[in-house]
Amino acid sequence: MTPRVRPLRSIGRRRALLALGALPFAGAAQQSYEPPPTTDGGPFVPTPWLILDEMIKLAEIRPDDTVYDLGSGDGRLVIAAAERHGARGVGVERHRDLVLYSRTQAERRGVADRVTFVEGDVLQADVRGATVVMMYLLPRLVVQLVPKLRTELPVGARIVSHDYPLEPWKPDKTLLFEVEEKVAINGMAETKLFYYVVPARAGGRWALEIDAPLGDARPIPLAIEQTPDRIEGTALLDGRSSEVRVLRLRGDEIRFALLHRGRLLEFGGRVAGNAMSGEVEAHGTRGRWSARALPE
Repeated sequence: MTPRVRPLRSIGRRRALLALGALPFAGAAQQSYEPPPTTDGGPFVPTPWLILDEMIKLAEIRPDDTVYDLGSGDGRLVIAAAERHGARGVGVERHRDLVLYSRTQAERRGVADRVTFVEGDVLQADVRGATVVMMYLLPRLVVQLVPKLRTELPVGARIVSHDYPLEPWKPDKTLLFEVEEKVAINGMAETKLFYYVVPARAGGRWALEIDAPLGDARPIPLAIEQTPDRIEGTALLDGRSSEVRVLRLRGDEIRFALLHRGRLLEFGGRVAGNAMSGEVEAHGTRGRWSARALPE
């Protein structure tokens, strides 16, 4: 699969600094958040407020979301998600002092009934209840989390990773901007945010049926191979193997095309467990299509 990656958006250094002072409650929040400067595992590195604001905007958090922050530090991200958008939140943090501090902050800010902080290992955390996952972790941890996130999160869940991509998974969007506070963290102002939408499981063998007038009653064998870094397919058309073109999968939405009997058939639809269905179009003519999963 070759996900659609949006062009990198640059926020100029001067603009970033000006925006920092304009964030809702940013000044007050920074004054009230004063966690211990170190923990038993080394220095605590909080996400700068401007970056946190961009992460929340990128994830498009809604009141019905449950936001998990893996490596939640002082709890600022899930607390902000609850304050700004009414979302529920869970912070997973391995340092007990930061967990206790986060709980105190949630009480002070009036969102203790909506957020929870637990002490634990992010690699062992149960994320099945999350609709949004945020993280600012070391690259080795980010990469180790990929299989877990792909398996445990529901289809359509959104993930935002600060600075480090979930390799080899290709992001759906990437944002690039500069924040002066990052210079003190890693010597560079450049910041990257990687955004992902958990795709449906479409890999396997399918029987594709296209309704008249674009198709006939005969099902078309369709095979899809799906991995974190690609999605490819082949179809058996009139006894010949043909490559599935422009195969894209984002959440449960699937799009692909087939060249069949001199016509390019363009499919759009949704994956729902062992079935897919939607609309197909060719030269202005539209019809319906469906597919059922075949046993392996």
